[in-house]
Amino acid sequence: MVMSVPSKASLREEIRGRLLQMSEGAKAEASQQIEKHLLARVEWQVAGVVALFLSLTDEPQTRGILRAAWTAGKRVALPKIDIREGLTWWQMSSAHLPESSSLWEPSPEKSERIAVTEIDGFLVPGRAFTGAGARLGRGGGHYDRALGQRKRGSWVAGLFFATQELEHLPQEPHDIKLPAVVTENGWRDVR
Repeated sequence: MVMSVPSKASLREEIRGRLLQMSEGAKAEASQQIEKHLLARVEWQVAGVVALFLSLTDEPQTRGILRAAWTAGKRVALPKIDIREGLTWWQMSSAHLPESSSLWEPSPEKSERIAVTEIDGFLVPGRAFTGAGARLGRGGGHYDRALGQRKRGSWVAGLFFATQELEHLPQEPHDIKLPAVVTENGWRDVR
């Protein structure tokens, strides 16, 4: 008997359901633990330029991480999708940070472009992950393409709630595996 592999769309729905079961308080507490685990890592501490994302309401919250990076004097690269180039990275100051958690991208008028090869560490969002480092994103492949261009020696870690872990995910040849994942349970090297 051949078992069918769930589609990416059905897996995204499953994860959406799991996240809806988490209270806002549980998400906030888990986000604080994720931040604590990340900031304790030597990878974070030695990185001069980190790529970060402004989280949506169903993702681990990253504003505390962003503030910690600025306080530590790090340059922070935030992603912007360009139709021709894919994911581009922009440095901005705290004065231009929006208040809401809606999908947001840096404004080129208020930011400075950063080459992907300048970035020391990447914090990556996603819908789901596996213990082997597979990642399910939102479906555009933007992070897979960008991470394929990063400099040798840069680190990558996915930021997830533990409930987003699945046993298996369908993978395509262009999918980049995560070397590490940070959840409320800690930093885990997965390769």
